[in-house]
Amino acid sequence: MNKNRIAVTASDVARSAQVSRSAVSRAFTPGASISRERRHHILQVANQLGYRPNALARSLVNSKKGRHSGLVAVVMGEFDNPFQPYFFAQLTQALQAEGRVPMLIMPDQNGQLDDALDRLIAYQVDAAIIAAGSLSPEATEAFLALHIPTVLLGREARQTPVPAILTDNRAVGRLAADYLIQQGCQAPAYIAGRKDGQASQERQQGFLAALHTAGITPAVVLQNTDYSHDAGFASAQTLLQYHPGVDGVFCACDALAMGALAAFRLASIAVPDSVRLIGCDNVPQAESAGVQLTTIAQPVEALVATALQALNQSIRGEVVELSQRLAPAFVLRET
Repeated sequence: MNKNRIAVTASDVARSAQVSRSAVSRAFTPGASISRERRHHILQVANQLGYRPNALARSLVNSKKGRHSGLVAVVMGEFDNPFQPYFFAQLTQALQAEGRVPMLIMPDQNGQLDDALDRLIAYQVDAAIIAAGSLSPEATEAFLALHIPTVLLGREARQTPVPAILTDNRAVGRLAADYLIQQGCQAPAYIAGRKDGQASQERQQGFLAALHTAGITPAVVLQNTDYSHDAGFASAQTLLQYHPGVDGVFCACDALAMGALAAFRLASIAVPDSVRLIGCDNVPQAESAGVQLTTIAQPVEALVATALQALNQSIRGEVVELSQRLAPAFVLRET
């Protein structure tokens, strides 16, 4: 392929088809006023020339005219947690199936969105879906200040009333506790995620409440600054060094659990024979050979469908339920 090839423009098509530039535009616009024969002729010439309309430019023009651009910002961070790319793939496929164009927005290394927000404003997006569980509360609120139709995932807004779709995270904690209790664990521990993470906090609350009801006092709760494999590995090493009596571990996400599993195996601690381990998310890696992690599955398909329904309602200006929590599911595997 010639890398220096000059792109074919709508004007080129107009000249070759012997029509006006506006006729070319109408030919590529669904519902525009143009005869079937003329549209067919223009599209045939365009195809011969290899012309493709600039969808982004068209969306920006539509936005300036008060129409929908079709662009939806997907704001997400922490891609070192495998749940984020897994969820992102499901979400973007669903958006594309609706004819929308997802645009990924990520915070910088300091967790800030300032530069990204400046660029985002220029693109005139119709709406946004924020994976707020992967952002700080401050970054989330900074985005909400743009006042565009928005749906939050994994966190409720502290100040701005916008729809939020979450897994029932306290139920996640209860399911994890029930499993460890059933396995006879008497000294369970919790490896948490971000201290400001609403999901991690609520999973901890549900976990500790269920243990308390059963008369079990947890050995320790370890906080982390993120939801990464490395954080889980380091936390498990801390347990081995300072809390060797721990016999069950619930991790706030699968990435943490897989890191903990690696640390236990490196120390020749058998899982699940010596220590019971359970994660949360049910990412594809959790069922891979050599891992087979017992976990609590987030209802990803339902989360995506509910988020898109709320997003469409917000775009239309309809009233949307502010907080919706969906039920998780227990998944038993070998580890």
